[in-house]
Amino acid sequence: MTSSGQIKSVGVFMGAEFGNEKMFSNKATELGKYLAGNNYRLVYGGGKDGLMGIVAMSVMENGGRVLGITPSNLAETSIDADQITELVQTPDMNTRKQLMIDQSDAFIALPGGFGTLEEIAQTISWAKIDLHEKPLALFNINGFYDTLWQWIEEAVSKDFVPPFDMKYVYRGRSIDDIFEYFDNFEFPSEFQNPANFV
Repeated sequence: MTSSGQIKSVGVFMGAEFGNEKMFSNKATELGKYLAGNNYRLVYGGGKDGLMGIVAMSVMENGGRVLGITPSNLAETSIDADQITELVQTPDMNTRKQLMIDQSDAFIALPGGFGTLEEIAQTISWAKIDLHEKPLALFNINGFYDTLWQWIEEAVSKDFVPPFDMKYVYRGRSIDDIFEYFDNFEFPSEFQNPANFV
């Protein structure tokens, strides 16, 4: 199978830890296999630990392509450059996040901690101020994102977030559900895929 529509590269935000439920690792492996099998390039933070390493190695083991982007001043351990298609080193975290957004057509957030939450917030807020027009799906494994979603809905109900902005964020039940959201997302007519590193 090949990727369809305007999405060729998928940025995945996720923890550098495994979490305490086996389902997190299982779904990370499943996502990597899906991306590779459908010819989507993975764009991620370049780490080798936790869910980050699982998704990257799953994509590679299934014949896919991976672009890792890692800052030189980060404490987490980067994946070895020869383990993925390409590893790019940036001078700092801000450059890393900018490049991940630039090099992705859509985003998926697996379970993670504060770093993942920051990436989610920045991706959504940048869409709001027209720095990009790309969709983000929260992969709601075992209800992980239910409480965050309740806060988002509360922000909408209290008029802190316009209902229109909800088009950029989705709570996905499964991988198929997430990619159905991506397939139905209305990209701007001038949308172009990012420059291909590989």
